[in-house]
Amino acid sequence: MGKGSIVDKIRDAINDFCNKIGDKGKAEDKKTNTQKGKSNKAFNTTCLVLVGILLLFISKIFAGGFDQNSQVTFANKQQSEKSDKELKMDESNTTQLSGDSSLEKYNNKLNNQLKNILSKIEGVGSIESMIYFESGEEHVPAINVSGSNSVTDETDTSGGKRQINQNNNGETVVVLNEGSDTKPLITKTNQPKITGVCIVAEGAEDKVTELRITRAVVNLFGLPSEKVQVYPMKK
Repeated sequence: MGKGSIVDKIRDAINDFCNKIGDKGKAEDKKTNTQKGKSNKAFNTTCLVLVGILLLFISKIFAGGFDQNSQVTFANKQQSEKSDKELKMDESNTTQLSGDSSLEKYNNKLNNQLKNILSKIEGVGSIESMIYFESGEEHVPAINVSGSNSVTDETDTSGGKRQINQNNNGETVVVLNEGSDTKPLITKTNQPKITGVCIVAEGAEDKVTELRITRAVVNLFGLPSEKVQVYPMKK
């Protein structure tokens, strides 16, 4: 039931009550003037009391409505802030996954090339490989180098002379404007450093085949032999 309908019902009830009292007052008009004055005074007092009760009830209803609206507004604000935080977290995770995806593609490419070349060695058979990296890709930005050189000759009050050389050098990263975003100009991307390789091959039980695989990996990636592990494949 709405607030308006409640107020209307209370107002109608008060009007009915006042009308009944008014009718009663009219019936008593035939009495003495003193009695009539007392009746009118009682009628006025009763109406004032009822009007006060009505106003108090209405104020409580609207006060509760304002509190409810305030709570709803605060809840909506909290939900909006939570959504913004979740959106920022999603954007951050997307950026991280993008970087991991780039490294994963590079890793898969190297592993496929390595397995392809090693499988062609006589006696190797089926082969699986895993490559270890030190870190992710390194992006090298373009650098703007600025410098200035100034020479100042000074003479003091006693006639002494001296020369001051001042060199000012500075470096700033060159950035590109893409709409409202700015990004550094990348001139070179260094692939992650390989720190180790693990090979599992069918023919690795044979020591000669194991040695061939180890030498091939050492020469391909420039690794020390202790960073290359070769194991026979489980049958």
